[in-house]
Amino acid sequence: MARPAPLLVAYDGECSLCCRMMDWVQLRDRWGLVVTFPMQNPELLRMAPELAGLPLHLEIHGVDTFSRRVFAGAELIFQVLYRLPRWRFLAPVLQIPGLSGLCQKVYLWGAARRYRRTGRTPF
Repeated sequence: MARPAPLLVAYDGECSLCCRMMDWVQLRDRWGLVVTFPMQNPELLRMAPELAGLPLHLEIHGVDTFSRRVFAGAELIFQVLYRLPRWRFLAPVLQIPGLSGLCQKVYLWGAARRYRRTGRTPF
């Protein structure tokens, strides 16, 4: 099976939960297919102009570097899992109809409350 194209992931670099999740991903990314970038980095829009104007502060966003397709929220999480060798089996399981919608709702619920854990006020 061919490896998928790298994925550029934009996350909130000021959110401790987001930073911990990106550290978790980087530890498991043996193929180097997930490139993480804090949304506060001014180079982000030069590398991924597709993200300009999107609500990056509300949910995690990413760009497939081959197709230039933009993913957000739980859909991006599925794409990240697909690129992690020992975790890729979860991506199709979580995309089962009905379960994928639930994953998105849970993701948005957690994303909206992430600042409660960090003590930082939202944007």
